[in-house]
Amino acid sequence: MEPKDVGKWEPEFQLSNVCIHASLLPTSVGAGKILYWGRRKDPRNQDLTDVISMHEHQTSSFIMDLNAKGKPSTATANAPKDTKGDDVNLFCSGHTFQPDGTLLVVGGHWLDGMGIKQACIFNPFEGEGKWIPMQPMERGRWYPTAIKLPDGSILVVSGAAGGNPDPNPELWRGGKWGKVQYTQSMILYPRLCIDPKGTGAVFMSGPMAISQWLHPPVFGSTNTVGAWDEQTAKREGGQREYSPSVMYNSGKVIFIGGGADGDKVPESSCELIDLTEPTPKWKQAKQSMAFARRQHNATILPNGKVLVTGGSSGAGFNNVSFKDAAHKERWPVHTPELWDPITQEWTKMAPEGFDRCYHSTALLLPTGQVLSAGGGEWIPDDTQQCNHQEDTLTNAQIFNPPYLFDAQNQPATRPTISNAPGSVDYGGKITVTLGAHDDVGRVTWMHIGSVTHCNNQSQSFLDLTFNDKSLPKLEIDAPVSSNIATPGHYMLFVLNKKGVPAIAPIIRLNAAPALVPSHKVLAKHVAVEDHVPLDLHAHSAQMVADQKRPPVVLGLTPLCPYGLGPCWGGAYEALQHISDVELVRPLPNKEDSLAFVYTAHDILPDIDIWRSEFQRLAGGAYTWRGIEMTLSGVVTATGGDELTLAGNDSRPDLSLAPFQQSSKIEWDLATSSLKPMSEAEAGAYKRLAAAVTKSPGTPLQVTGTLQKLGDGKFQLDVKDFEAVGA
Repeated sequence: MEPKDVGKWEPEFQLSNVCIHASLLPTSVGAGKILYWGRRKDPRNQDLTDVISMHEHQTSSFIMDLNAKGKPSTATANAPKDTKGDDVNLFCSGHTFQPDGTLLVVGGHWLDGMGIKQACIFNPFEGEGKWIPMQPMERGRWYPTAIKLPDGSILVVSGAAGGNPDPNPELWRGGKWGKVQYTQSMILYPRLCIDPKGTGAVFMSGPMAISQWLHPPVFGSTNTVGAWDEQTAKREGGQREYSPSVMYNSGKVIFIGGGADGDKVPESSCELIDLTEPTPKWKQAKQSMAFARRQHNATILPNGKVLVTGGSSGAGFNNVSFKDAAHKERWPVHTPELWDPITQEWTKMAPEGFDRCYHSTALLLPTGQVLSAGGGEWIPDDTQQCNHQEDTLTNAQIFNPPYLFDAQNQPATRPTISNAPGSVDYGGKITVTLGAHDDVGRVTWMHIGSVTHCNNQSQSFLDLTFNDKSLPKLEIDAPVSSNIATPGHYMLFVLNKKGVPAIAPIIRLNAAPALVPSHKVLAKHVAVEDHVPLDLHAHSAQMVADQKRPPVVLGLTPLCPYGLGPCWGGAYEALQHISDVELVRPLPNKEDSLAFVYTAHDILPDIDIWRSEFQRLAGGAYTWRGIEMTLSGVVTATGGDELTLAGNDSRPDLSLAPFQQSSKIEWDLATSSLKPMSEAEAGAYKRLAAAVTKSPGTPLQVTGTLQKLGDGKFQLDVKDFEAVGA
């Protein structure tokens, strides 16, 4: 394998902690400067099983200067704190750049699944960089996504405060927070980008199967009500967690791999959508990756191709274990793959030297190289055969893509750029000076990246038109709309006719005037000023009060290790689309890992169909433990100790059976096992038989786990019972 075909990795170098959050600073020159932080101050000297150390409440942040590679990173001038002066941990936060080049960081870590309200700004223009506490958000957020809107505001979506991801985003605008009221359940770290059409709505591509458009309140309006578009787009691959989604050109999005459950490996397939079409729809990409992946990163290169690095191909949340003890085959994927949007084909690249799985990062540098770093720093799962200390990586490598090598596998001669402006207005001209003998094949515009958890919350790409008639002076047309390029800092890549990029200067695209709302869906919500904020607990309680029948209870174990509360969004969406389900309670029981649905009629759900539909829609992100129902009717003894519950016009008779430990659907997250059966549950069937003998013909309400015995034949393992209306 030659570098001109597969690229080349440079030797590893050490960092000060695990690079879980990484952002390319706008002050970068040459190779670039990276702000980064991890979970703990110094994981190399701490035991991964030490629960206290895994939940530190401070952040050790550093600046990596790649022009001085090999030298130790420099600690930031100060550490992040909240407005009270207390330390905060920015692990599991969301972050994106503001138009002025400062980095807004929101949320963070208190415990797994429990976020904090903090908001702070990192100012890279003050000395070596300074953290500044901001007004806290109204809600704690763990795993939120922050996205910059066309008007320069920052929309913060999702994130858990200790339960479900919050469906109500918050809007950072004019230096303060405002509420944005939506009525949708939300998944952790939603993948967001700006739709270039209309007012620049926010497009959510995943990880949930149903993609949606949402419209924040417009600039200058006192309205706090955002609008979900009625239009949706469905990915056939279903829910796919821990997978990247990137807008590789204006309005064109690729969703790459991801998804898995305890028994299945992740996907290698990819799906595409073009938001510029009148009715955008997802479609399968022409070719899948050579490797199935989960926990991988996707980086857009200056030539528009997409580089995928790292990830695990094994089943499970973050499988870095041996395939089997005899063969010592490991699941982490070391071979990157490069996707060409023109041919839609994948090409294997030179293998990386380390596992880059959960908590790894990848960033494009001004040199056209890619930084790959981090991985690890997660609480061990004793069921996996792996060395978690070994897979907590405080190192990094830099990848040189094939375009940096000539036909003899020597470093390619780059074009050069000088006299680049520091900023430009929308619709303006960017004039730069190239080398005396340079030619120009393409000019591209790349927003500086900010990445964590497979989710680059600032990455975007655009081709720019140019005039090369007066070389070495090159005149380039700046973007004309903030829908296609939000205000902020961009790398300007000039590629010669051989596709070799110059080292990119970083140029600020100045903020555009406030947008005027024009989208019909948005317009009909603008006048609503008295919308009541969504309270999920009140909404759930009202749903219970309104129903005439007990719910169908589903036991669901999420693949993610944080429980059904934080990892609820995908299940909520999938349950709404399975056969005969009319309503889904917006809140699960996170303590027992249970979901509650209501059917349109008094029926027995076909367990096989429900399970199949759910797993397809949820992308294998949950294990289906079983169904519990409460049914009313007359119980009769059919001979011996056998009992039968009478059916009705909409459901058949079904046999009753004693409750077993295997009938239990309540889950214990701490022990990763079913909760133990109680004595009352074990004796429920005998008590029911005695009650039927004593008072035959009395209508009863029987609760138990539903089992399918065959076509049209069902059994209920009796857990409890009572007289109808008791």
